[in-house]
Amino acid sequence: TGTSMQHVVYKETSQLYTAVATGELPVTLGTAGTTGPMYKAGKVRFLASGSPQRLVAYPDVPTVAEAGGPKDYEVSGWNVIATPKGLPPAVRDKIRQDIAEAVASTDVQDRYATLGYVSLSLDRPKIEAFIQAESKRYEAIIKRAKIEMQ
Repeated sequence: TGTSMQHVVYKETSQLYTAVATGELPVTLGTAGTTGPMYKAGKVRFLASGSPQRLVAYPDVPTVAEAGGPKDYEVSGWNVIATPKGLPPAVRDKIRQDIAEAVASTDVQDRYATLGYVSLSLDRPKIEAFIQAESKRYEAIIKRAKIEMQ
């Protein structure tokens, strides 16, 4: 979008959101999981969600595209479960199966929805392809924006 922002460092995430709630900072980027309590308490306002569709827990919050931003805007965080290299396939598969069952449970899915999370159950080749695609996408953004480590 060509938007320029200054990175302001806070020791704790809660301090950052308090700074927005009190007007010390005009805006911040955050996850629905970490900013949700401040939003639900009426202390901050969500302008838009970086997800491709509205979040189940925040149906009144438009996506960036719906709010007039770029149509292909998507920012999401993700986590993977990693094991040591060389772990026997039977052990790796058992861990994966147990985690998949736990994540598929109603309790976990309900909690994920509350936090604005979406679970993806990908096999190893799809995870590797996803990570490579994300790395390329962010590499292009970093180069285009001339972002450097400080």
